[in-house]
Amino acid sequence: MPRVFFVAFDGLQPSQISAERMPVVSGLAASGVRFLHNHCAFPTVTRANSATIVSGVRPGKHGLTANKSVFPEYSNSEVVDALVPKLAEINRLTGGNLLFVPTIGEYIHESGLKWVSVVGGTSGNAYVQNPNAHEFEGVVIHPEFTNPETHHLLIKEQFGDWTAKEAPAADLVVRTADVAIDYALAVLDPDVLMVWFPEPDTAQHAFGIDSPEAQDMYSLADAQLGRILQAITHDGAPTDVFVVSDHGYSTIDAVIDVHTELAAGGFAQDDRRDGVVVAENGGSVLLYLPPSDPGYGSRLLEWLSDQQWVGGIATDLKGTRFSDLPSIRDVGLEGPRAPDIVVTMRSALTAQAPPLSRIGASTGGRVGAGSHGGGSPAELHNTLIVSGPSFRAGVESNLASGNIDIAPTVINLLNLPVSDQFEGRVLYEALRDGGGDSLDEKMSQQTTTSPTPGITITTVAATEYLCEFGY
Repeated sequence: MPRVFFVAFDGLQPSQISAERMPVVSGLAASGVRFLHNHCAFPTVTRANSATIVSGVRPGKHGLTANKSVFPEYSNSEVVDALVPKLAEINRLTGGNLLFVPTIGEYIHESGLKWVSVVGGTSGNAYVQNPNAHEFEGVVIHPEFTNPETHHLLIKEQFGDWTAKEAPAADLVVRTADVAIDYALAVLDPDVLMVWFPEPDTAQHAFGIDSPEAQDMYSLADAQLGRILQAITHDGAPTDVFVVSDHGYSTIDAVIDVHTELAAGGFAQDDRRDGVVVAENGGSVLLYLPPSDPGYGSRLLEWLSDQQWVGGIATDLKGTRFSDLPSIRDVGLEGPRAPDIVVTMRSALTAQAPPLSRIGASTGGRVGAGSHGGGSPAELHNTLIVSGPSFRAGVESNLASGNIDIAPTVINLLNLPVSDQFEGRVLYEALRDGGGDSLDEKMSQQTTTSPTPGITITTVAATEYLCEFGY
């Protein structure tokens, strides 16, 4: 049974991969399967997608609904920025149920297999990959913490202090690879290894999409991937490789202060007894309404529908004239921690080719810089490439796929039962023994598009992929 190795390039768009700038990833694509229509989960933010990658379900079902959101078990009115130590506190408060479903690390532990991740991104991204690693003999490694905590001092003794995350994050990219090679592989010997590079996301937020700084960073990360693959090859274990990203990108053309806009519209905020609680996530906003005023939602929806910065709205509120809006389920957020209203910021096409094909408003950042979180196709489409002994070679798949499919595919590769709990599907079309071209044709005939206004959903083998939300 091959080892499974994930490498995540935060914010990498498919159009940024070339033989010139990313020869290692390009080589994996040539020797494996490149998914041409891969989708991330909505909202198109890192921590929600990190949890989706390791759980195989949408954010509504796993419960980490966005980078910033409300956890009602913790507080009905506080917007939580999903980082450590707050996430660890909520995990303790909920008895280990920060996520409502098991992660890959928990699934494989039952069969005596080990998950290890080395994450150079945010602490929240790292933590959600295996919140209960200390109970399941997995290991999560991040510059600020490890889970279990005993590894933090050992890594510091071996490598010294982690470098600070700056833009561009070159030193952090290299250190992430160092720790992956000389500690995760050499000391811990995992069956499943996740390495998460913080680039090109860090550079694109600071300098712009595909800026010279961003190009340097994804080329550097590509070279570090080459180092890791050499170490794995030297180890001798056959390895199936997943190259993934968490989201796409859009260029900011306007920054909207949503709090100020709501106040000007007469809507009190951040006190859920009397007003709306606002969780801003770049290209999207999650809104939580006061339970004491049944008409508040209707008034807010009416106002939002007139705002030029609004691209799309989803809600399950009843008794309004907006019955044709997409539902909270349509956008993948149905669950105990679901917001009452979801708003995407407006978006538009440019005259440029990808990765600069989309511009739009954002709740933060600066004009000209990169942003994500919204529902544009540029943000919802991301990178997925697989290569290794279990996969077909030299294939480009036109079937819709998504981050939601990665966990069930990994479980299948490890010859473990694929749980009905997964909302994603096994990517059989990529497997050497999965049916090949005949399966491609059969599954493509099951693809449909949702007629709901303001939203596009593609379905393959009963798995739904959000392709666009708002305009």
